Amino acid sequence: MAFTLYTDAKMTTEASSPYQLDFNGVGVSDFKLFFGSPYVYETLKPKSDQQIMLIPASRLKKWQAGGTYGFGNIVEPTVANGCMYQCLGSGQAGSNEPAWSTDYGSECTSGGLVFVNLGAKFQPTDIRLALKQSDLGSAVSGEALAIGTELKGGTAIPVYIRVTNSNNAVRTDRTDPCISIRLNATTTETVVQTG
Repeated sequence: MAFTLYTDAKMTTEASSPYQLDFNGVGVSDFKLFFGSPYVYETLKPKSDQQIMLIPASRLKKWQAGGTYGFGNIVEPTVANGCMYQCLGSGQAGSNEPAWSTDYGSECTSGGLVFVNLGAKFQPTDIRLALKQSDLGSAVSGEALAIGTELKGGTAIPVYIRVTNSNNAVRTDRTDPCISIRLNATTTETVVQTG
């Protein structure tokens, strides 16, 4: 399926998915991507919803006993406490869950692995989506963006995105992106032309 987010209106370069967040404190990042397919013979339709929708979603994984982690992987406790934690090594977690501290920069261990508190976890509500840049200010945080009942390939739809860091801490998920924009359940129809 070629319907996805692109960095250009000609749909030649797919956008980095998921988008990585990197803030040096409170801030806002606005940017524009393009949704569509470069293939004119494709048509996208929703499976059960009335509209095709782009939906802000969490990708943050829960810590797992005995789980294998690589340097930079980001997790949250099995019982969420509002924070995200980055693994500072590589290997297997122990059978006991770390004693997660909610203090920014604090470290905790599981097996031979060390996890550092990166601060408040990124939330889907940190994202606003709109079809016009002027609508970003009034867009509802975390709300899905309806983009049509049917989309034909060959036409790119501009999607304006605002990501806000509402926390004063320096926060980044550059090593393991924690939120993304997903597509609701859709189906792609392909019209094959015979000559």
